[in-house]
Amino acid sequence: MERALPLFDRVELDRIKVERARLLEKLRRGHVDARTRIHREDMLKQLTAQQIEIELRLGMASRS
Repeated sequence: MERALPLFDRVELDRIKVERARLLEKLRRGHVDARTRIHREDMLKQLTAQQIEIELRLGMASRS
């Protein structure tokens, strides 16, 4: 069963996951110049960090 999360965190986490999936798909497709690819990779890193931060704050992340 999924743990109940504060509404703001749940909405933010869902938004981040959707955006990360979109960026990953764009990176997999390729066919862009280096500047665009680097920008997308940087955005992906930022979103991943935000996702980890929220999950740690909520105690959802696995602690390996």
